[in-house]
Amino acid sequence: MPHMPLRSPRRRPPVLPALLLLTAACGGSDGDAAGCGPITREGLDPAYLVHVLSDDDGVEYTSDPPTSGPHQPGPPVQGVAEDPIARPVQVGILERGDVLIQHRLDLGADALASLETLAGERTVVAPNPDLADPVVATAWLYKRICQTVEVADLERFADERLGQGPDG
Repeated sequence: MPHMPLRSPRRRPPVLPALLLLTAACGGSDGDAAGCGPITREGLDPAYLVHVLSDDDGVEYTSDPPTSGPHQPGPPVQGVAEDPIARPVQVGILERGDVLIQHRLDLGADALASLETLAGERTVVAPNPDLADPVVATAWLYKRICQTVEVADLERFADERLGQGPDG
């Protein structure tokens, strides 16, 4: 068998990094750092069947804001809430198959006005002073975090998840 000389591997242009940069620059359906991040599916809180009778903050959750867990049944919360919603009530909203979009208190007036256009019979918009991120949309088991108000992304999140809770 003839001896084949060893060749150094041919250098190829870094196609993958270039594609990733191009994709990030163009945005995408899952959002990007400047707007909304990807939609994440969270695990089912093992205490999701537990009903609580008060807004007690002593209840533990596996995520924050929660997407499942102990909840307080009650009349539906609708539209724009002026005050923060207790976590057991938040989960009650999601259990019904509704969507909750929460925002930090320091959200600008124009951004808040845009966000409030999403509120309706099954989509609640509420302040939450404990949020680390400016806007967080939750549905039963799902969450989307946004650094800015992206109405189209948040509306799509709500439309795809309305009615998806165990009571939805």
